[in-house]
Formats: sequence, C-alpha cells, structure tokens
Amino acid sequence: MGVIGLLMRPSELMALVKLKKQIGVWKRRSAAQEKDADWEFCFDMLNKVSRSFAIVIEQLGDELRNAICVFYLVLRGLDTVEDDMAIDNATKARLLLSFHDMIEEEGWDLHYGYKDEKVLLEEFDRVVRAYRSLKPQYRATIKDITRRMAEGMQKFTEMEVTKIADYDLYCHYVAGLVGIGLSQLFSGSGLEDQGIAQDEALSNHMGLFLQKTNIIRDFLEDHEDYNEETDTRRVFWPKQIWGKYTDKLENFTFGKNQEQAVACLNHMVTDALRHLPYSIEYLSNISDEQNFLFCAIPQVMAAHTLALCYANPDVFKGKIRKNLGECRNTHPVKIRKGLSAKLMLETTDMQATLSILEDAIDSLADKISPTDPSARETIEKVQLCRDLIVQGRRSSSPSSKVASTWRQETSKATSYVAEQCTVPLLVLLFGITAAVDVPQALGSAWWQSEAVPAKLGPVHVWLTSLALAFYSLTLLLLTRGAALSWCKALSAAQVAMTAAEVVFSPVVGLSVVVQALPKLLLAAMLPSCAKQRHSRQLFAKQQAAMGNRRVLRPRPIKADKSY
Repeated sequence: MGVIGLLMRPSELMALVKLKKQIGVWKRRSAAQEKDADWEFCFDMLNKVSRSFAIVIEQLGDELRNAICVFYLVLRGLDTVEDDMAIDNATKARLLLSFHDMIEEEGWDLHYGYKDEKVLLEEFDRVVRAYRSLKPQYRATIKDITRRMAEGMQKFTEMEVTKIADYDLYCHYVAGLVGIGLSQLFSGSGLEDQGIAQDEALSNHMGLFLQKTNIIRDFLEDHEDYNEETDTRRVFWPKQIWGKYTDKLENFTFGKNQEQAVACLNHMVTDALRHLPYSIEYLSNISDEQNFLFCAIPQVMAAHTLALCYANPDVFKGKIRKNLGECRNTHPVKIRKGLSAKLMLETTDMQATLSILEDAIDSLADKISPTDPSARETIEKVQLCRDLIVQGRRSSSPSSKVASTWRQETSKATSYVAEQCTVPLLVLLFGITAAVDVPQALGSAWWQSEAVPAKLGPVHVWLTSLALAFYSLTLLLLTRGAALSWCKALSAAQVAMTAAEVVFSPVVGLSVVVQALPKLLLAAMLPSCAKQRHSRQLFAKQQAAMGNRRVLRPRPIKADKSY
C-alpha cells in the first residue's frame, strides 16, 4: 500500500523526492566539515539510532552541529541503560548516577542494549573523545544535563507514575531537560539570546510536548515490554488519568474495551495539548534560521502525530515483536512518510509553522465527539492553541502577514468553491452517465457515431454500473454529512475509475480527455467539500453540546515551574 498510496498522493511523492535531494545537500555540507575517525563514527551512529533527529541535526551550522550530535549520543547511551530491562536495579542505579563522570574518562565501554544502541555503548570511548574536543561551555552543559537526567531516571526506577504531577516530572527528566540543554547550547553558541537559556520552564514545556506524544503513540509497545524477573512493565500513563476508565491498563490492549480505551486516550491527548502553546511561544523566540528548523520540525511532526492518535483505537492495536529482550510494535500509529516529507519541506519559517500547526489542530478538532468525557477540556485547549496561532500571526512582520493572509484566503476560497460545486458536478455526471453511458452500454443509444460501436463490451458495461453506484453513494454521503472518513477513499476510487474508463474507452483523441477532466476535478474537490461540510456540522454539534461555554481570549503565556 505504501507505493500505491504515494502514487495516489503525487504532492507527497514529489515532497519525498525533494526532501531526499535536500537531505543530500545537508549531508554534503556536514561532510565538508573536517572530521576524524571518531567524528565519522558519531555521525554514522547518529543516523543509525535516530534517522529523524539526524536529519534536523545535520542541517545545523558548523558551530552547533557537532555539539548537538554528541549531546544526543550521550543521552541516547544513558537512555539505553535506563531502557534495558535486563539490568538489575542496583547495577542500573550505579551506572546511571556515574554516567556524567564516565563521559570525561577515555577507554571505557558498556555491554548493554540491543542492535545499534549496543554498538554505541560498546564503542562509547569514541563518543567520549569527540565530547572532549568540544568547547568548554558545550561540555559543561552536556555533563550537567546528563547528571540531572540520570538522577531523575534513577528516581523513577524506585517510583511509579501515578499522578499527573509524576508524569510531568518523569517527562521533565527524560525530555524537558533535553530542551533546557539545547537552549543552553543555543545561547552558548552566541546564535541566540541569553534569555532562551534562562527561561527553563518554556524549554521544559517544549520537551514535554514531544515526549508525551511519543508516550501516547507507544502505549502498546511500552506496556508489552515485560520483565519476568522483576514482574514489571514499562508504564508511563498516569493512573490519575487511566484510573477513571479502567482498573488495569491491560484491559485496553489489542482492541479490548475500545470505547473506554479511546476515552482514556483522548484524555491523554488533551493533557499533552496543554504544552503546545508554550512550544509556539518558544519557537517565536528563536532567531537563527537553522536553529528554528531544528526546533520547529519535530514540533509540527508531534502535533500531526497527536492529531492522528486522537480518537484512534489503533493506538491500542498492532503487532509486537520481541527479539533478544527488545520489544517493538511493528505496526505503530504514525504519519505517512510522504506527509512527513511534506511537513519538513513546508516548515520554513514561523508563519509556515503556524499554518501547519493550525492544520493539525483543525484535524484533531474535527474528531472531537461531544459525548467524549474530556470533550469540554479538549475544546478549550484547542481554542487556546487557535487563539495563540492568531496572536502569533498578528505579531509577525507585515510582509509575512500579507503572504500568510493570502495563503489563508486562497485556501478558504478553494474550500468554498469545492463545497458549492461538488454536489452540482456529481448530479451532472450522474445525469450524463444515466442518459448517455447507460443506453450506450445497453446498445440502445439514440445517436449514431462511427467512432463508437453499437454495443460496448462487458468491461464498459461494468464500469458504467460502477459509476452509477459511485455517484449515488457519494451524493448520499455528502448530503448526510457523513463522508469525511470516506472522502479520500472516494477520491481515489474516482481516479481509478476514470483511469480505467480512459484505458478501455472505445474512442480516442481529445474527446477522451474532455470526458475525463470533470471526473478528475470531482476527485480533487471531494476531500475539501466533505471536510468543509463535516467541520460545520461537527462544530454546530459541539457548540450545542457545550452550551454557553466560556470563550477563551488570547493572553500572554506564563510557563509554570512545577518541576
């Protein structure tokens, strides 16, 4: 389905091709920087243990690329020790708490983890040598964050994530500190203002948004990572949330109790949404273009992943593969490769980022059910994000604002035209099919043409019947406002039918193209029309269910320091 899906989405296919070329440019720029064998190993391992982060790291300038590469590998090594369920707690505690000192000492290695992470730890002395070649301010930041993260990881080997405060604290240790460390590296390089490093709370929220998205998406994989010796599982969802929907989290695995599982999932997504406004605020403070891309691309990916997870029972399904102690879900919920490439290429500046985040928020909002237990809170979080996006646009430069407004108005106009014209076009095509194609298929056409045989073959008869059924079903779904989940499939079906009609058409030349164009136009307009109608109906239902809800006004953000 991957190749077929790409062919059905030519814009995503083109984005993949363009991104591959762009990654080549970034890699050549990175390769131009002089490196010894240790640095070659570091960047090779970076691409193996995290391909997605490797892309955004390699696009950085020379000043920060090496420092952030080592920063990531050191923390990945630490995380590998923490993740290895085969290490007993006493040994794990000793390794975690001494890791920040070990990165100062050459000639040591560890034999834990699996696959590429295992190679990383076995040859960690190369990372240590690369670390020791960095500027003093970078080494100080990496060592301090490693120490603080290790202390937090050790703390959570002895306690469970029960309350939302515990959940926030755990995410602070494993991801918020990463955001804080990156901000310190940015400021230490001189490319960003010192205020970026000083506002640790804002950096923390940015890390929490990414980490909570991963924890939500990887629920099944984490839950099934079971250690028989200690009788423990990797559980990060706080009981304060899931305890409202079940007494045991295993009741949600592999499609069990789907209604309650999805309600719990939506509550978790809603909790993660509260960090997005702070991420927007953080991004607005970044001035260097390459630093901005490094921060913004993971944020837009997380936002779209979160929207995909919302109300999605597939989060609790999948196929678990266990090999040499490693537990992986081979069918996780994730955004398409083509869409990922498109998002990466479109994330060019703050205005573009706001538009992409708005798309994710709108996608999530379309799926909110008024009967969902956390619907009120979700709508409030969505509204706050929308308000801040509007606020962000207003604070941009006039030229950016004009361009953004033009794009927004163009998009709205396109959606309006699609909504107004799709149903009439459907009716017209249905009428033409019934009045022209059906008699022709039955051999009782009232016109004469030497180019068209008196009676068509069975393939054309079948295609004509299929077209009548398709137009009838699509009209029914659109008029009932129930076509949102079907619109992409309907659009793809229309393209496939049109292609088949062109191939098996009894006539050739320009007339075939003329017949195909309105059908392809219908396929292009169907998704926009269905989404527009569905959004309006859903918004009306939400408003009716919520009653006189308090309207949230844009307001300055104050990042809390609850950690």
